[in-house]
Amino acid sequence: MDSRRKKAPDADRRNAGTLVDAQTAIERLGIKMQTLYAYVSRGWVRAVPAVGGKGNLYYVEDLDALAARGRGRSMAGAGAERMIRWGGNAVMQTSITAIGPEGPRYRGKPAAELVHHHRAFEDCTELLWNGMLPDTSAVWQPARPGAGFEALAQGIAQVARRNHSRRLLSVAVEAYAASLGRNPELTLGAPVLAARQLIQAMSAATGLLTATPSYALDDAPQSIAQILAANLRVGDSPQNLRLLDAALILSADNELAPATFAARIAASAGADLFSCVTTALGAFEGMLTGLGCEQAESALVQASSCDAYLDHLKNLLARKSPVPGYGHPLYPDGDPRATLLLDLVREVGPAGKRGEMALQGVDHACNEWGLKPNLPLALAVLSAVLDAPVGASGALMSVGRAAGWVAHALEQRLAGFLVRPRARYIGPS
Repeated sequence: MDSRRKKAPDADRRNAGTLVDAQTAIERLGIKMQTLYAYVSRGWVRAVPAVGGKGNLYYVEDLDALAARGRGRSMAGAGAERMIRWGGNAVMQTSITAIGPEGPRYRGKPAAELVHHHRAFEDCTELLWNGMLPDTSAVWQPARPGAGFEALAQGIAQVARRNHSRRLLSVAVEAYAASLGRNPELTLGAPVLAARQLIQAMSAATGLLTATPSYALDDAPQSIAQILAANLRVGDSPQNLRLLDAALILSADNELAPATFAARIAASAGADLFSCVTTALGAFEGMLTGLGCEQAESALVQASSCDAYLDHLKNLLARKSPVPGYGHPLYPDGDPRATLLLDLVREVGPAGKRGEMALQGVDHACNEWGLKPNLPLALAVLSAVLDAPVGASGALMSVGRAAGWVAHALEQRLAGFLVRPRARYIGPS
């Protein structure tokens, strides 16, 4: 240690007052001449006229200090970039959801347990938002849109067939918020009341997926499962309502997925809950989320038979292409949410032709090739068994996940900081 202490001052003395020409300076830093001039103009590098007036000379100590600072920033930036990628070490503290081999736990309670105990989706939302599981299910007051909502809803219905479920739900939420005025969350009086109406509006908007698209709100108090059953036109038998509640609960949150992170970013910037949810819907495009539901559902819908479905999967496997509906990096041994939901679907009893084909295809893929279904595929199978319109699986996941997006937005507000990573510029100087 003593020898190092002696050498450092000696090195500093050798560099102090040492001057080099411009060519040496840019080679020392690995930059262009224009960048060197910019450094001088900013006061980062001192320059003195060369003897004879031909050009300038530059202090080596300034160049070395700038090089050290640049290397430190570059290494720190690269490390941060690696951390925020999937599988990195960047974490954000949360008390909402933990992921384990058994699936998500909401506020310490397993999501699977809520399903096994026949809990309503509304109970799950109270747990996520308030941290308490109610003794009895709350009955939400019907959503009350503002003036002009009907005209907006009719306009959305006219373009429904040309859009996918995520965009339709996003536009529907914004239309509902717009009818309430400039500050919809304040108009409704409390964040939780706003969140309840938001989810009711999303659920009613699933009617846009049907053969005769519609977006209308009912004046009578209904559970979210009942609103979905009515608008998807799948029947409100107790078995169907239980399946819908289970699908929503299992979809409610899965830790810091990209769309959830987007909702937190929006919340940290001061956005209201409606904007947080529409921001999340815009990011709900991954293979394991909205787009994954759509692709898994499409593969089942387009197959004319179980064999045709298996041939499609076989071709994807042969090309080493992603197989929609199977695998999840958080659940390498299999997605327990999918296993539970598929088991519930089988318990319901005989399904129609579309549902039977979907169940047989998934069973063959699991038994013959060892593929592990994920939640998007289970939602697609559920939609087939219920004979719901195309796009229903992604819509169900979106409605369920909205509960988690609201929970994370509320938590981010309490955290009180802006989520704003820095960028590492690598473009031209």
